[in-house]
Amino acid sequence: MAITFKEKIKTAALLLKEPDILNALISFRHSGYLKDTGWINSYKKKQPVDAENNPLPWMTHSFIHFIANKLTKELSVFEYGSGNSTLYFAEKVKSVTSLEHNEEWFRKMKEKTPSNVALTFNKFPSDDYSMAITKSEKKFDIIIDDAMDRLNVIYNSYQSLTEQGVFILDDSEREEYNEGIEFLLNKKFRKLDFWGLAPGVLFDKCTSVFYKSHNCLGI
Repeated sequence: MAITFKEKIKTAALLLKEPDILNALISFRHSGYLKDTGWINSYKKKQPVDAENNPLPWMTHSFIHFIANKLTKELSVFEYGSGNSTLYFAEKVKSVTSLEHNEEWFRKMKEKTPSNVALTFNKFPSDDYSMAITKSEKKFDIIIDDAMDRLNVIYNSYQSLTEQGVFILDDSEREEYNEGIEFLLNKKFRKLDFWGLAPGVLFDKCTSVFYKSHNCLGI
């Protein structure tokens, strides 16, 4: 949330009267959670990266920490929305299929993606955007919904999961996704929430994993 210049001056004056808090904030620049997770690097670069500037998904740090050691080279991923998440998952899994709706961003990503990434372009809005995954005869171990049309992606893509597949919904704290969450729960998925900060973001958000028994993440 943006604040006015006047509010910034007022806040700075308050911090001068609270030296313990000011000292803590200054120390976070040099050590601790914000530096160790790459949050500070992400804020500076305006893109999600870790402490060594390696790409991260723009999801909560708690989720990233959870999934980091659960990904294997046997897994396949389909994601709605490409970016640093594409590069992150490509390094850790067998294959990534990524759908991008922004043509300019698609061209930029095309120059970065490794050989195990199939990057496709589909305009939004369009009738077939949320149905794009169904055009493939493949099923996927992980589906990541960071789409422009998250609800319809939920309705149209969950059947493209393998028997051990999991569905990941980012920004699941938003009320407009409640209907889709209830839909998955009614399909007998269980829900595991990961709250907290995301790279470069200073508000509480949530990434949710939907899974069934004997899933590929061993939950």
